[in-house]
Amino acid sequence: MTLQKNIIPKMEEWIQWQSIKNEKHIEITIHAIENIFRKEDINILFIVEHNGTVLGESNPTLIKSTFDELSISIINFNVNLPVIPSDKENINSIVSIPIIIKAIEIIENDEESMVSNSEEFKKNESKKKSIFSTKSGLFPTSKLFGICNFDIIPIILGEKQYSEKLILETPNFFFDGNLVSWQNLPRLTVTASQDHLPVNLSTLITDANNVFNLFYVTVESLYNIPESFTDNFKYKAGTIAYTDSEIPKNLIFDQGTWTKHRDIERTKRWNTLRYIENRAQLSKYKLDCDFMGIKNEFKKQFDLAKKISQDIPRIEWNSLIRCVIWDKGLQTIRDHITKYKLWPFQFEITTANSPVKFKNELSARKQLYQCYIDISELLFPGRTSCRAVGQLYTYNSIDLSEKLGIDQNIFILELSRKELKEKDKKNKVEKSKNSQSNQSEIEIIKGQSEPIFNENGEPTIIVVDIEFYEPLVTCKIEKDFTYLIDEIMFKIPKKKPPYIYSSKVAEEQYKHCIQKLAEVLTESYRDEITCFKQYLYKTGVYLNIRNTLRMKIPILIDQKFKLPANFIGSKESHNIITSMYVYLVEQMHLALNQIIECRFTKNDENNLNKKEEYVNLQMTYFYAEESYELGNLDEAKQNYLKLIESNKNDPYTWTLYAVFLKKIGDLEGAKQCCLEAIMLNRQHPIALLIYAMIFFEKKEYKKAEIFLRAIVYLHPRFFEGWAILHLFFIRTEYFPGMDLTLRIAEKCMQDKTRTVILDQKPLLWSMDYCPKNNLYINVVIFLLKLNFCEFAEMALAEEMSLSNRSIHVLYYMAVAHYLCNRYEDALSHLNEIRCNYGMDYSISSLMGHCYFKIGNIEKAIEFYQHAHMLFDRPKDLHLVEIRLGYHYHNQGDFDRAKRIFLSVCKFSPSCLSWLGVGKSCYESGQFHEAEMSFLEANRINNQNSEVWGYLCLLNMTLRRYDEFIQCYAEMMKYQNNLIDKKLWLRITNMMEALDYTPSNLIETNDLVEDNNTEGSEEQF
Repeated sequence: MTLQKNIIPKMEEWIQWQSIKNEKHIEITIHAIENIFRKEDINILFIVEHNGTVLGESNPTLIKSTFDELSISIINFNVNLPVIPSDKENINSIVSIPIIIKAIEIIENDEESMVSNSEEFKKNESKKKSIFSTKSGLFPTSKLFGICNFDIIPIILGEKQYSEKLILETPNFFFDGNLVSWQNLPRLTVTASQDHLPVNLSTLITDANNVFNLFYVTVESLYNIPESFTDNFKYKAGTIAYTDSEIPKNLIFDQGTWTKHRDIERTKRWNTLRYIENRAQLSKYKLDCDFMGIKNEFKKQFDLAKKISQDIPRIEWNSLIRCVIWDKGLQTIRDHITKYKLWPFQFEITTANSPVKFKNELSARKQLYQCYIDISELLFPGRTSCRAVGQLYTYNSIDLSEKLGIDQNIFILELSRKELKEKDKKNKVEKSKNSQSNQSEIEIIKGQSEPIFNENGEPTIIVVDIEFYEPLVTCKIEKDFTYLIDEIMFKIPKKKPPYIYSSKVAEEQYKHCIQKLAEVLTESYRDEITCFKQYLYKTGVYLNIRNTLRMKIPILIDQKFKLPANFIGSKESHNIITSMYVYLVEQMHLALNQIIECRFTKNDENNLNKKEEYVNLQMTYFYAEESYELGNLDEAKQNYLKLIESNKNDPYTWTLYAVFLKKIGDLEGAKQCCLEAIMLNRQHPIALLIYAMIFFEKKEYKKAEIFLRAIVYLHPRFFEGWAILHLFFIRTEYFPGMDLTLRIAEKCMQDKTRTVILDQKPLLWSMDYCPKNNLYINVVIFLLKLNFCEFAEMALAEEMSLSNRSIHVLYYMAVAHYLCNRYEDALSHLNEIRCNYGMDYSISSLMGHCYFKIGNIEKAIEFYQHAHMLFDRPKDLHLVEIRLGYHYHNQGDFDRAKRIFLSVCKFSPSCLSWLGVGKSCYESGQFHEAEMSFLEANRINNQNSEVWGYLCLLNMTLRRYDEFIQCYAEMMKYQNNLIDKKLWLRITNMMEALDYTPSNLIETNDLVEDNNTEGSEEQF
């Protein structure tokens, strides 16, 4: 027993010593005070407090009277804030509560009174916990000069030291001559440091082996309040937080204020400092002005941006609570949001002139309300904040238990949970004369939860903001996307084609080598030639230049000069060597002169060539789309291959070809084209999007999600990408991302600086039915351009839920069905538009296309004619007029066909339109006009066999047999593409009628066969 009595005190001393050993400090230093303008000298001392505890008190500092703006009084007062790593409550208080700094003005100036006042102040401090009131009597002759708060969160998050200038706020506001503007208020220079602390909080709490996060909750304001909510009541708000266990901790926001004036400054207040009556309670955090980013389910009934800017009655808190959430609490929060998706908020309204009594006259003095906020988007990877709107309901614990699994009232702590459950299960409440107050309380708990509306029928809503310092779910899109892209892109080493040398190639390489060497010498040049030569030898530049020329000169001589076998030792060797030297020097001079004289001209020519090439690319894409819509897939494919051949290093051309291959059902080819585009640019949005769709069609949803999320990660302003990701989440039923991606898409769509990815107009259908700023229809148009009909129909379904069967929904639904070859379904939607809204050129032309695909040519021409005759149609109806013109040509109405074809050539000329003009002129006997039209068509596409065939007819008619032989040879090159068999028959009949069998025709045919063989091999 004696041994045990001796051991216990020693163990207590050891534990106390260990706690002191593990305790660390954050040093707070007040360096100086400035911006004090006084007529008299004043004595000021400073008190530093935290969480109701005085950390230290400075000696009085005499500040001389001055009106100099640059006058600064040095203080250099230090205090230490103790940090105990093993005490989670201590760490949480440091995170949650800022430092309070008070400046106390001492009225008396003699030293004896100052010393006595200081001793008396210390005695008073030992009796009470903290000094917050300006009326607490610090000294018999002292008063509060100013107060401010100092947030040390940067130190907690890893900063070694940081300084800040703090404004000393006046104790009270004066609306008279004593009012001081904030520019003239005194300023303190304060520094927080952690010289001996670890890097950050996670290292600080290593002893506890815990993961942590910072949890921010802000209750802003209650809007659309009923008239019964007046300034005669006290308003409190409350919520929960799982800090370190599965048992929630209550967070109370008191001192809600009834006001009808908006908060212009929009600064969040520290909830722990709401007792301070001046601006010292304000934090550095601001209320977000991004109203489009708010999760607002009542945006149709409630325009939040408009309400906040109006001076209307509201209950305002704008209070912030920040606390630490540990590992167990984080897991509990994740599980809670995953299961319920909602977060509870409760509100208590009590009379301001009488104390609250929980068991007497509860209904008369207190009213309870509740609210559910959907914060499921915090489970979206990388998401850290959720600002949401929720509607106010009457209190009902049954709803709390069913929707949130919580059966407690945050404010009524005296009632046990079992009693609440028993009262909720009762169908009737027993009336008793001796317990009227308890009966009123039970009625509040038992009453059915109903939504609260104001007198105008508008929902009473609350705006809250919940934020974490780090996301609950870590975003791994960079790692996942990099791994997946490396997995699918197996790199095959490409064999370089053999390089054939010629005299021209060798000469160009020699010039290029001379130019590069001249640039190197120019960059390395020094002022003195001797030093420059030494520099060349020492750095090895001279040897590199010599070896480079030794490689190029023999190649050029070998290709340019055909030397005889016995060249060495012959009599002519001297003359040949001389001519070689002169030639090399001349070429060197040409290369150098080209650098000096033609540098800017060459750049201008390159820019001009690039511009012309871009225009040709656009026209080639137009010709390819025209060929595809008219059913000539081979010609369309050749045009797309021209696009790629013209610029193989442009991923955009590869994606265009991928879209074409997807249209014709070649998914494997589309996949390869996307891989080529991704190899050129791993961030190309269309290539990534097409590849994501390929994964989606294969039901590989995880890979498709990685690609879609990578698109919006790489292109955050690409609103079509956000909208498609929103549709993907709808399809896969991923609720945390649905509303979030939709809000971001709507916000990005209104961004004027966003990038337009696809700007070409479709030939088949119109984009005129897109309402301005309609997200879903804009995405539908984008998806239909890429032929992603399944996602387009999903977007149309979402739009239909908003606007029912409007004209734009029906029209683009018909377009989607047309692209899916469901022509009957497309016609049903178009007929519905025709009956309900009437018919314009877009409806008429699309109906004509549907009937044309079905095979009802007569009906198709009827709708084409209707579209062509309308006065409000656009000037260019390319596909309609092409088909209408060829119909008139086949009917023998050549003049009418000619007029339509010329109209097409005026706005969107193509090989087919000029061919139509030429055919109409030829049949009308206008041979000169026909020849000009055929030549223009041949200029656009010199591989069209029908154009060559009509040139053959024209030359036979005009008896130009030499030209006929050339055109006939070209026609035979592409005879496999000759669709018009009647044209071939007309050519052969004309040759027989004219009895024209030129002697060299057989040789020409043999030559044509050889050319066809070579052409087929090249094409293969």
